[in-house]
Amino acid sequence: MTAPDGNSSSKLSPVELSIVLPCYLEGESLPTLLPEIKAAAQALTPFYEVLIVDTQTNMDNTAEVCLANGVRHVNRSGGNTFGDAVRTGIAEARGTYMLCMDADGSHRPVYFASMWAERERSDITIGSRYVPGGDTDNPRLLIWMSYVVNFTFRVAFSIPAKDVTNSFRLYRRSILTSMKLESDNFDILEEILIRAIVRKPPARVSEVPVHFAQRMAGVSKRNLIEFAFGYLKTLQRMQRFTRSAKKEIVTQ
Repeated sequence: MTAPDGNSSSKLSPVELSIVLPCYLEGESLPTLLPEIKAAAQALTPFYEVLIVDTQTNMDNTAEVCLANGVRHVNRSGGNTFGDAVRTGIAEARGTYMLCMDADGSHRPVYFASMWAERERSDITIGSRYVPGGDTDNPRLLIWMSYVVNFTFRVAFSIPAKDVTNSFRLYRRSILTSMKLESDNFDILEEILIRAIVRKPPARVSEVPVHFAQRMAGVSKRNLIEFAFGYLKTLQRMQRFTRSAKKEIVTQ
């Protein structure tokens, strides 16, 4: 049974699906995106919630848009980075499954169904730009940078996926709640995958093709210099973590 706003009431039934959107000045995109998200989620399960994880202080009309569309709005805790938004979303979500997506419209709800169909076979399902049938509207520079990062992390950590940097993912939420995530920026996406496959037993990872669209409104919040240096630091940190985790598995 669901509440009138389409969000499940935890007192009446468990939440099956939490849709979590880290958000930073996306008040222009959300009025169009949220009705599409709710319609797509309702087609999967009546027991869902939509959770917008905003900045620490409200910087635009996002809270008002959430109220008008009957979805949960929370401010991120611990800091104001993308990593803080992801950690806040994991802590606040109530669903057995957690679907993460961008709030700018680049991730389309039309792909919910194909991702949801993988939930019993996979612990993490990635909406992938780089498997057959997937593509992206990103400019060539970003595509090239994405290729380098994806290739580096895929090879260095034996990640069984082609698109390790896309945040459009469906998780079995119990995989996430046991992690102590450290990354502050978009590199938290690689950290999640690395921690998931190093655990025992390793998480099952699958990909479904998606089209990565241009944002609906506003400008990108990614700083390319921070993007590059952030991934270098994460690569070094995750190499240390992986070596330590493998030693622990051997001695068990």
